[in-house]
Amino acid sequence: MTTNLVLDTSVFVKGFVPPKRKKRDEVYYSRLALHRKAKSILDEVAMGKILLHEPVVMLVETASVVSRLSNNPALSRLAVSFITEHSLLYSDVYLLETAINLGITTKASGFDVLFLACAKRAGAKLITDDKKMYEKAVKAGIEAELLRGSPSP
Repeated sequence: MTTNLVLDTSVFVKGFVPPKRKKRDEVYYSRLALHRKAKSILDEVAMGKILLHEPVVMLVETASVVSRLSNNPALSRLAVSFITEHSLLYSDVYLLETAINLGITTKASGFDVLFLACAKRAGAKLITDDKKMYEKAVKAGIEAELLRGSPSP
């Protein structure tokens, strides 16, 4: 059985780009644990156990963030290709009415609202590493999971 998920960009990027911190301290190991947890989700996506539902804006956001964190254009393109290959992509126009309504009720940022709307329209669980986004999703009646506080699917 396939699980339907919406991954916030924060989760996708944490799984795709390992932590770069040189100092091996508590902060590094905390980031490494999140990376491994997010990567395990991406591994399940690659195996076909999880189908991603993502707003199209995730492609742009991922390209920018992966490039900024890795300084590697090829890795950014690989990340975008992964999303394109393993996701049903939802246009902003398709999500518009739901996104506007969620924006009014949750007061979340424009990008966050698109991810919330995508989860709601797809009937998929949202996984994020953004506590405020998680709380807004739950308050809006969207099934959600916080990466750093709960088990992976």
